[in-house]
Amino acid sequence: MAGAALEERIEEITDRVQKAGDNQVGRVAALEEYLTLACAREGETWFDAGAWSEDLAGSYLVLGRVDDAVRTISDVTRSGYAEGAEMPCEPAEKLVCSGHESRARLLWQQARAGYPGDVWVYVQAGIGYGDIGDHAGALGWLTTGLELALRTGDPESAVEQLRPLRASCLSALGRPSGEIQERAARGEQGNTAAR
Repeated sequence: MAGAALEERIEEITDRVQKAGDNQVGRVAALEEYLTLACAREGETWFDAGAWSEDLAGSYLVLGRVDDAVRTISDVTRSGYAEGAEMPCEPAEKLVCSGHESRARLLWQQARAGYPGDVWVYVQAGIGYGDIGDHAGALGWLTTGLELALRTGDPESAVEQLRPLRASCLSALGRPSGEIQERAARGEQGNTAAR
């Protein structure tokens, strides 16, 4: 397919996605077609596989096609088309809140592996687990995130969010705040060995 024909085909698919609106079945058909075309022409600059995959995963979730959503996000993350940790984390939050914790865990693990220095992976996972009342699970993610933020000097200004979320989990579990919580309150960075 030549450049002009390819551009025309992409525009036609884009129009179908827009016309589908909230008709998720129609959106899925057009999005799948776009991504099949993008896969066949890998390396060409016409395509935004990451964003379209995220849109497709969202449509799959609306339709209850959880496995397809997880597969889509996993594939795009592994292929390097994800535009940051948000891509696997956002659907993971939706999954955990809709009773699919094991599938959400897979996406958060992929986000942590792909973006180990992104403190927001830990914030989002902590929030997700906290929202379903899994305070121990939330505490693990939030503690790791707080340690990371303190160790790196908190360039993302995440301590302000991590500290109260972690304090809430500690309270729910009847645990004391611990040294890391105190250090976060004082705004100290450095060694985070003590929890």
